[in-house]
Amino acid sequence: MEKQNPKLLNKKERFSLFTQRFVGWATMPFWNNMAVILMRFWAKYHVPDLRNIRKQFKQMLKDADGPIIVCANHLTKIDSVLINWSLASWWTYMKHYRSFSWNMPERANFASNPVLRGICYLASCIPVDRGGDRDIVKKSIDKITHMMHKGHTVTIFPEGKRSRIGKIDADDYSYGVGRLVKTVQNAKVLCVYLRGEAQETFSSIPKRGQKFYLDMKLIAPESPFKGLRATKDISEQVIQQLTAMEERYFTYFPQPAQA
Repeated sequence: MEKQNPKLLNKKERFSLFTQRFVGWATMPFWNNMAVILMRFWAKYHVPDLRNIRKQFKQMLKDADGPIIVCANHLTKIDSVLINWSLASWWTYMKHYRSFSWNMPERANFASNPVLRGICYLASCIPVDRGGDRDIVKKSIDKITHMMHKGHTVTIFPEGKRSRIGKIDADDYSYGVGRLVKTVQNAKVLCVYLRGEAQETFSSIPKRGQKFYLDMKLIAPESPFKGLRATKDISEQVIQQLTAMEERYFTYFPQPAQA
């Protein structure tokens, strides 16, 4: 039955997530501020109107009567880091740690580097092996679902990978958000469109000195359908909202004509 809170994990798995959450919270003043210092002063990234964005997000958290799924376009490997930085300060996250978003990075992107593995652990990451064993992938999804049942925010990228065309691919996306909305009681979706002013296509890390445009809208997608059809319908609503936000971006910031 949908919209229930089954025990998806055993006691050991639940305790492991509790420990990860506590250690991440306790050490946040160190690793979060180090990340912000690197982004602001070394990479010289800038998000205009940051205070207003954070004010809006704070109000959205109050308005939502359930957990929030952040759904965003995907162009760089640090999109989730940029989004977490943009939505709230470290002090706000310390006071309301459930608003700090969990995410599911591709294990292959950091598994071979012990430093990156440690950072991902502290930063509320649940690794996923995309295209791997179905039971292992399902376990990662169960962990994210468990954290949502506990009221935590999560971030997913509907496209599943960084866009190879530099824009949202409305014909190639996953149905993960639809499954989460159907499974978790009162879940809302925060659609986020994030793009650096010099970001023409996908990359690993944005260029230094970039100014980032961020637009967001909180929605409560519903579907009159059941089962897989409802999952697809909800996922399509989210991708359509992100596409509309992208079109608005290119209306305000048109691309230069190709020579």
